[in-house]
Amino acid sequence: MKKRDIFLIILRCVVALTLFTVAIVYYDELSTVDVKAIASLTDKLPVMIVMILALYVVKALVFVVPASLVYVAVGAIMNPVLAVFVNLFGIFIEVSVTYFLGSFLGKDAVHKLLSKKEIGRKLLEKDIQSKASVLVSIRAIPAFPIDFVSLFYGASGCSYLKYALLSLAGIAWRVILFTILGDAIFKWIPMDKIILIAICLIPVGVVYYLIKKFILEPKKVKESKSQE
Repeated sequence: MKKRDIFLIILRCVVALTLFTVAIVYYDELSTVDVKAIASLTDKLPVMIVMILALYVVKALVFVVPASLVYVAVGAIMNPVLAVFVNLFGIFIEVSVTYFLGSFLGKDAVHKLLSKKEIGRKLLEKDIQSKASVLVSIRAIPAFPIDFVSLFYGASGCSYLKYALLSLAGIAWRVILFTILGDAIFKWIPMDKIILIAICLIPVGVVYYLIKKFILEPKKVKESKSQE
């Protein structure tokens, strides 16, 4: 493993453990956070909507923000019907941004980028076509990240309008479900329990990440080389 890769692994673990420490220190404050109170920082609905859509643009470029968390958060701070429309429009923006990013980068660059991730390599191995049924199925079954698929189709030269509309059609059920559940989740599960669960998952995630990087992945590489 290269020194650069080891450094990045350590950096990610340090960031995660720093968040864990902050969460422990400020547990009392975090456990009493009112999600809707955060939204009330601005009393102008258009400003709030613009901020949410801007988040979708950022999400499309950084590839790390879980989509379901955005759906739930928007559902918790807005009227359910309006929240669904905002999230659907946000997803349309997101798949458009990453589609054009893939188109701009080109096929070779996108394939190189995707090949660095295990889920990306699986996507490249699939015989993905531009047929409507195939595209809708890929989007309806959340087997692959939204942004990776968008990059792939953008680089492949698939018709933009066809791609964007079919992607939206496939993803819509998830958007609607998580948006509607958004407000209910914060009513059913107290914030202190949500924060506690999140805190407990951080060290578990770090340990799994280290095992994956230093044990599982090297073992898989070694086995693949022995079979050649």
